[in-house]
Amino acid sequence: MRLTKVHKVGIASVFGVLVVAIGYASVRAKKRDKRYTLFLQAISNAIADIGGGLDSTKAFDLQYKARVLQSVSQTVITLKKQTAIGYAYQINSALTPWYLNDDEEKIYGVFRSLKDKVQVSQLASAYQEEYGNNLIDVLKDRLSTSEIKIVMGIVAKLPPYRTL
Repeated sequence: MRLTKVHKVGIASVFGVLVVAIGYASVRAKKRDKRYTLFLQAISNAIADIGGGLDSTKAFDLQYKARVLQSVSQTVITLKKQTAIGYAYQINSALTPWYLNDDEEKIYGVFRSLKDKVQVSQLASAYQEEYGNNLIDVLKDRLSTSEIKIVMGIVAKLPPYRTL
């Protein structure tokens, strides 16, 4: 079968339109990917900045108290073990099954009653011992980003430690 000049021009036109369309789609996808990347970076920065950022999350480290006690020559004020366990119980009892609402105010109240980041570390340690889970992971799993921001904001305002 012989193609006429009209058919050849038609095929070339269709091919040209396809090349232009694919090029346009490719450029548009690259622009969308750049916007998406910028959007993800903004979200990442916002999450990293949650109410005090890394300084707040250091307080949830189980070894924070030990490091403070090693580096400070004065007597550091700490919680009694039973008090830390009581706070851990209060937080655990505020975390209800998934189909019920958690009692965020009770959780905020526990963190507001703590006086420094050493006490936050003691609470995290007591929670780990009593319930076998890392407290910060549990909170991040159960609370929304805005609720985590409130908790981290409370912790960020606490001093690193207190001495006698």
